[in-house]
Amino acid sequence: MSFLSALRVALGALLVHKGRSVLTSLGIVIGISAVIAMVSVGEGARYLLEDRLDSLGKNLILIRPGSRTAQGMVADFEPLTAEDVRLLRQRLGHELVAIAPSQTTQRLVSTSAAHHGTSIVGCTHDLEFVRGWQMQAGRFISAEDVKKMAPVCIIGVTVRKKLFPHARNVVGKTLRVERLDLRIIGVMDSKGRSPTGADQDDQVFMPLTTLQRKLVGEERLNLILTSTRSQSEIEKAKTDITRVLRANHHIRPGHETFDVNSVYEISDLARTVTTVLQLLVAIVAGISLVVGGIGIMNIMMVSVTERTREIGIRMAIGATPANVLVQFLMEAMVLSLTGGLIGVALGLSAAIGLAQLTGWPIIISPTAVVVACGVSGAVGVFFGYYPAWKASRLVPIEALRHE
Repeated sequence: MSFLSALRVALGALLVHKGRSVLTSLGIVIGISAVIAMVSVGEGARYLLEDRLDSLGKNLILIRPGSRTAQGMVADFEPLTAEDVRLLRQRLGHELVAIAPSQTTQRLVSTSAAHHGTSIVGCTHDLEFVRGWQMQAGRFISAEDVKKMAPVCIIGVTVRKKLFPHARNVVGKTLRVERLDLRIIGVMDSKGRSPTGADQDDQVFMPLTTLQRKLVGEERLNLILTSTRSQSEIEKAKTDITRVLRANHHIRPGHETFDVNSVYEISDLARTVTTVLQLLVAIVAGISLVVGGIGIMNIMMVSVTERTREIGIRMAIGATPANVLVQFLMEAMVLSLTGGLIGVALGLSAAIGLAQLTGWPIIISPTAVVVACGVSGAVGVFFGYYPAWKASRLVPIEALRHE
């Protein structure tokens, strides 16, 4: 019997009991669709995360006052100082892109027509290089602005929309923070939301000295930002930063009053969580495939019993045991592959639906589709082999006598 003949006979046998065939393949459909949907959504989420991390800077290192406990609480608080920044620049300036101290406060900013509560960030010109920020209009804060405590600022896109919704060019305009008037010298390019959900465009940047001496009245630092030239240098840089700060604050190892971590660690943790979730889905889908395979084996055993007389007739007119084995294996594989193809279609539909609901990009992996189809066919062969083997071992005379 040729391959096409075996395929035609297999399809004919399965179509005799359409409802039974559909119910039998449901386990395969559910398993394959779950894998396709979750792989596609997971890859889309990972792409979105990578895009958000790119907006932060993957090589970014954050130095914050206070050590973080296992519960995320801040303990052993001791502020960072300008002396910390000076020592880091002196001793590690050769291995870091730049070192940017900053201080952040929440204030109400206003114009004659609008008010908006936002984050006010005091920074130096180094922040532009550390974060790799681009300007939409105007220029960034300069070293001269910091030296002269200039009353200037840069605003994010969100702040621009809130305060100047109809203005085409806001460079040169003025906004007020409490009693301090600031001239806008630039508008930051849009950065979107950070991985934590914060709007990176809802910020006003001013020279660090202006914020410290004219607005908040203190010189403590909330954050020191720096970055390395490559990811491979991050761990060494963190170790060196910790060593310098320990020496300056006279702290023994293990008793740090500051926290040094990198955006790359956040990225790595997020990837791990995504991978674990996809693995759990794969396990559940695997169980579903096993259940579907057992269903195929069961229905094929029933089919062999029902068609014993037919098998006897085929053997009596010249069919070999190999022909019978191939025929029943083909039926099992067609049943499983059909379920797999339906599962792929449903999985892709579910992935597209979830992407539209969540707003995430959808990334369909051709490899996942091919592997899913291959696995579904393999399940049919594996679980269909025993019933096919049993059918091929029937004795023609006994099979013809079967009622």
